[in-house]
Amino acid sequence: MMTANGRASQVDAVIVGAGQAGLAVSYYLRAFGVEHLVLERGHVGESWRSARWDSFTLVTPNWMNRLPGYALAAGTGREFIPQAAVVGMLEGFARGLPVHQGTEVLSVEAGDRGYDLMTSRGPMAARAVVVGGGGQRCPVVPRLAAALPPDIHQSDAGKYRSPDALPPGAILVVGSGQSGMQIAAELTAAGREVLLATSRVPRVPRRYRGRDCHEWVVELGLYDQPAEAVTDPAEFRRPHPMLSGAHGGQTLSYQQLARDGARLLGRLAGVEGYTLAFGPDLPRNAEHADQAAEQFRRTVDEHVARAGIAAPPPDTDPAERPHPLGEAPSTLDVRAEHISTVLWCTGFGPDIGWLRVPVRRPDGRVEHFRGTTAFPGLYVAGYPWLSNRGSGLLYGAAADAARIAQHIAMDAHRRSGRAVTVRPRAPGLAEIRHAVPSAGR
Repeated sequence: MMTANGRASQVDAVIVGAGQAGLAVSYYLRAFGVEHLVLERGHVGESWRSARWDSFTLVTPNWMNRLPGYALAAGTGREFIPQAAVVGMLEGFARGLPVHQGTEVLSVEAGDRGYDLMTSRGPMAARAVVVGGGGQRCPVVPRLAAALPPDIHQSDAGKYRSPDALPPGAILVVGSGQSGMQIAAELTAAGREVLLATSRVPRVPRRYRGRDCHEWVVELGLYDQPAEAVTDPAEFRRPHPMLSGAHGGQTLSYQQLARDGARLLGRLAGVEGYTLAFGPDLPRNAEHADQAAEQFRRTVDEHVARAGIAAPPPDTDPAERPHPLGEAPSTLDVRAEHISTVLWCTGFGPDIGWLRVPVRRPDGRVEHFRGTTAFPGLYVAGYPWLSNRGSGLLYGAAADAARIAQHIAMDAHRRSGRAVTVRPRAPGLAEIRHAVPSAGR
């Protein structure tokens, strides 16, 4: 990436990462006529390829998986598409975009001409840089993992592939968010002995009163809640509710896992040799999940009554039926329980060690407002809560991308003295909005 005179080549903008967020920004930059490159260290949709298990299926129904100007897979819209279909969708969307696969960004620093980048293919410069890798790329593994004996196999939700790929023996799954619950359910169904160290996670029924829960959430406008309207900062850290798109969409619950044979425990609180210590919070974790489901039902019921919607009567998913959760011991001996594997499902964080611009918060995430940082020309895309609750989903990627691309285009055209124009057939925001399927469809 050097010019003929030996200087680093320069473009108006560089997007780091070719996932849905980075590709959506590229789509709009192309529409605005802005010279740019998308640099991807692996392949298009790399996280979907290499950091998802074999049977992974999106939790959001297909009608929510939207990209600007791109027709998604045919169907009723209610399917939950698997990993391979997501990759195929992103590959199709990337065609015609200036994506350079196999190009790793090693560092980004503020420079005289904007930003200086060192890549695996040499140096380059850009007026603007978009951190498009998303805010959930690296598994977050607690420090106590280092205290586990070396003969215990450790893995995480990003490396897990299938039940057969794990060593023989019992499996301790740590964390009961979406990944932990889905993996625990899969392992249990495969006949593996599973222990689940639970955490404080809400849940919702997969379907309620004739609709998928996401149809209600979108109709209620909850995904459109702006970040600046949130009064409790803890809201930004709350996990997504337990839910699964597997087998046509499933309700996940502690009760069903216990019914299927998993042993439920409190949170993993300590490790001393082969002894594991657990908190006394299993009852509270279960109560928190159940209360969240009940609150969701009340919210939907009130909306149905207020709007006069002809919906079926209130119902309960079989997975939510009461079932004893069993006694949760305060300590366990790994050898006595024949635990061979500890699988960390304790969340993901950003992967931005290469970003050498002082915009990172203490938690490692980039400080920004609606994707714009304090450094002119430096943006982030694909983060949860980038501008609203739906920003971190395929559902919300396009609107954020359009806004960021417009910022970059206005600056680029201002320097060139040209007005910002949109090339023919480039969609406006109205074109990327999808209607919520009705209950009768």
